[in-house]
Amino acid sequence: MSDQKVKVGITGLGFAGVEHLKGYQEYSRSEVLAVCDLNQERAEQVAEEYNVPFVYTDHREMLANDDINAISVGLPNFLHAPMTIDSLNAGKHVLCEKPPARNAEEAIAMANAAKANNRTLMYALVLRFGGDSLMLRKMVDDGELGEIYFGKAGYVRRRGIPIGAGGWFVDKSKSGGGGLIDIGVHALDRVWWLMGNPKPVSVLGATFSKFRHLVSEEIKYDVDDSAFAQIRFENGATLMLEATWSLNLPGAGYLQIAGTEAGAKLDPLTIYKDDQDVTPEVPSINGFREEVKHFVDCILDNQMPIASAEQGVTLMKMLDAIYESSDKMGEVRL
Repeated sequence: MSDQKVKVGITGLGFAGVEHLKGYQEYSRSEVLAVCDLNQERAEQVAEEYNVPFVYTDHREMLANDDINAISVGLPNFLHAPMTIDSLNAGKHVLCEKPPARNAEEAIAMANAAKANNRTLMYALVLRFGGDSLMLRKMVDDGELGEIYFGKAGYVRRRGIPIGAGGWFVDKSKSGGGGLIDIGVHALDRVWWLMGNPKPVSVLGATFSKFRHLVSEEIKYDVDDSAFAQIRFENGATLMLEATWSLNLPGAGYLQIAGTEAGAKLDPLTIYKDDQDVTPEVPSINGFREEVKHFVDCILDNQMPIASAEQGVTLMKMLDAIYESSDKMGEVRL
């Protein structure tokens, strides 16, 4: 195991970027050398608060710093692909926030850049890294649930449309979509991962935009505020998904999977086997800290990330297919 440190630059200093920064600083195998944000005052404030030596407002200047060998991307969706590709082409490893990109085409370009430059590209799909998710995935891998053939997950907000600086969240050209790509990506990714990342073969989906009236008329709004889908897989398994920013039903977040030997749900983790319900003790793990540690370990120990570039491509293909299915009002084959 290497005794070197990964030296990191953080670009985008919103909530996610600062959580990444904290994770790197708390881990003995990494250190943060630089922060970058278009808002110079914000960049300087974060640098002072967390004792970061270099401050940039231009990512190209940060990428020219040869002492930096990894970049965390915490920017709006429309900047994920260009920032990630620029960073990879500059010889840096990249941890990119969710969603991987605005669409599968961008995710493919990002994966190709990682391969061409022989660098690690990992996606910050933080819900995979909670204690309950990690414990359940190990149980699945160990065969305790048997063959996993059904999954169901959702994030339902009764009212909760984000706007973002300049309204980018609700502008499809900048975000790639609405509730589905924003919070649905979390629900879909985690249940798909817990099912073992089976290969998707078909998607049937419907998206709706019914709450434009909740957003100022001065702001462009051309995204979905609710989405519902069924995805079938090559191994015969299927999953159901719902994701909403606004819906006239109670808010909820849930995940369930069913196997031939047992089933499970999260929040709290509960195992259902025959007529017994078991709620195991789950270790307290900060998902942001754990994903950053995993990214650093993958770089130093030459490991494949559990949230890899290739999985990011497949995830975006499923999301794209939900939108396509809704538009054509029919099933989409993958």
